[in-house]
Amino acid sequence: MRIRSGRAVVHYELGGKPDAPALLMIRGLGRTRLHWGRVLDELAADFRLVTMDNRGVGDSSAPLPPYSTASMARDAARVIEAAEVERAHVFGISLGGMVAQELAIRYPERIDRLVLGCTRAGAGSGPATPAPVVRRMLGAMRLGAEGAVDASAPLILGQRFIDEHPEVIAEWQKLARLQRARVHSVLGQLLAAARHDAADRLHRIRAKTLVVTGDADRMIPPENSRGIAGRIPGARLHILPGAAHDFPTERADETAELLREFLLDA
Repeated sequence: MRIRSGRAVVHYELGGKPDAPALLMIRGLGRTRLHWGRVLDELAADFRLVTMDNRGVGDSSAPLPPYSTASMARDAARVIEAAEVERAHVFGISLGGMVAQELAIRYPERIDRLVLGCTRAGAGSGPATPAPVVRRMLGAMRLGAEGAVDASAPLILGQRFIDEHPEVIAEWQKLARLQRARVHSVLGQLLAAARHDAADRLHRIRAKTLVVTGDADRMIPPENSRGIAGRIPGARLHILPGAAHDFPTERADETAELLREFLLDA
């Protein structure tokens, strides 16, 4: 299904249990709804799942930059509306977590509970992504579909998980071949993440909030999650020992249990 949002056409899909609470899931930089993997299966029995491709990736259109997390939040709000959901729980990770912050600040009437994973809120919430990691991510974009996955996977997954689950890397390579990244749109998303600055507005978030990160995250230092949790009134912080950046992939069972416990707790 598709909706128009400004200059973008945004693709989204519905799954899970139709009469269950709605859960909008927003992925990160260069990732599509298909990158959620096994965690979707773990959540399908308990939620009406709404997954989307951010502008610039997957089956959504790729307008020329600039992109912003504010415009991407507008995309997400329109997806919620198109899905005929009055209010939705929202789970966003990495860039998707930045979009989710803007969504909760700008469209509070659309948000029930909020889960922010492995993300940052701008300069006021913690350190930026280390420069060597940024250079390696940018370099990976020049390596072709499979080479980019091989080069970037160690930055977002733990080496032990990569060694034990080659099928995940194979699936990501398949997705990279089928949905080749458009360089201008990935750079547009990267610029949106770099310019994101919500730290001084996080106190406006009234949704019940859980902030989750792994303490082995190389992409977005865990200090950012501590800073975010400290700025959102009443927010809870959960640290996953040993988890890398893409904890929903590494810890699908544990992630699903965290979401069920937090989102379904009366």
